[in-house]
Amino acid sequence: MDGGNIDDVKQLLVKLAVIAEQLDTRSRGALQRIDTSATALDRSAQRWTEGGEDFSRKALETIGAQARDCIAGATRQALAPLDAQLRHAAEAAKWAADALAEQRKLLTQAQQSLVRRGLLALLVGSVLAAGGSGYLAWRNMHSAALGDDVLEAVRSGALVRCPDSQSLCVRIGTRPHRSGAGGEYLVVQP
Repeated sequence: MDGGNIDDVKQLLVKLAVIAEQLDTRSRGALQRIDTSATALDRSAQRWTEGGEDFSRKALETIGAQARDCIAGATRQALAPLDAQLRHAAEAAKWAADALAEQRKLLTQAQQSLVRRGLLALLVGSVLAAGGSGYLAWRNMHSAALGDDVLEAVRSGALVRCPDSQSLCVRIGTRPHRSGAGGEYLVVQP
């Protein structure tokens, strides 16, 4: 899940909180109107009872109490489905938040695994680069040593241009020494 879905869930929770606050405000308003109506009914009943008989007074009080109870019961009954919906929405939002937390945990683990693999690949690449560089340096040193030997042979006069042709000539001495498995090489003598 990405940050956009988390923001959507947060916005949904904010909207649900606003709706709950509006319902609570409406409920309080309805109860205040009920109380106001009940108070008005009580006042009317008092006026009738003051001027009327004891039976009329008791009947009006009973009617006022029953009306108040009916209005309160009807209001509670009307608000019960909204309360259930709000509870259900809150449970769904909690479930979504838990699912997002689990996804974040899995993504963190995957990211850590990728970092470890990347570091291992970097280490292996570094070892291979160092080994390759070492081999190339050794080979170049070996070639440089051969070049130094050829340069020394030219300086000492053991390797020269032949006087009768443009070919290279090597001084091998009066008793040439052979080298190689089959004696195919002659050793240069200074």
